[in-house]
Amino acid sequence: MTRIPVPAIHEIPPASKELLEWIMQTPLTAKVLNMQAQLAVAPATLAGYVSLRRATEEHGTLDPKTRTAVLAMSGAALGVPYVERLTARIASSAGWQPDEIARFTQGLGSGDEKLDALLGVAGDAGRNLGVVGDAAWQRAADNGWTPEQLTESFAYFSIAVYTAYFTNFAATELDIPAVPPTQA
Repeated sequence: MTRIPVPAIHEIPPASKELLEWIMQTPLTAKVLNMQAQLAVAPATLAGYVSLRRATEEHGTLDPKTRTAVLAMSGAALGVPYVERLTARIASSAGWQPDEIARFTQGLGSGDEKLDALLGVAGDAGRNLGVVGDAAWQRAADNGWTPEQLTESFAYFSIAVYTAYFTNFAATELDIPAVPPTQA
């Protein structure tokens, strides 16, 4: 049972409404998710979430497929169903196929050694409270990921962590459809 009721539009504080309008500009779901509505109950929590998303959109240098792969890997490694579903949907919207998402989130590889090295960093971070093993970090560096890119990957990991911890905290009801299987 959810701990924070999903508010009706008229119950959302005015300071949160502008932030929710910004969220609605993203075509992922065409609606405010339960988690986002729950965050909106306290404008500071919604502003924290939106600021992470805005920062990556305005200042991110990784291409959309790479950033969504890192987000999905982070979500899978955290093991929170709401985040796993959400980050898989986001990766799908960037062009990843369901079988590709399943492979790299299960640690089976993306088919791209360089990307897999970066996903190894995200996976380590998600499974170990942000701690990345030296071997995973070195593999990423050896595959050409710069300190700037590795640091930026932390921003996508952070979005997954913020979402995971909040949805656990609030006991958010899952309202995100699963990524449909690849059509043959």
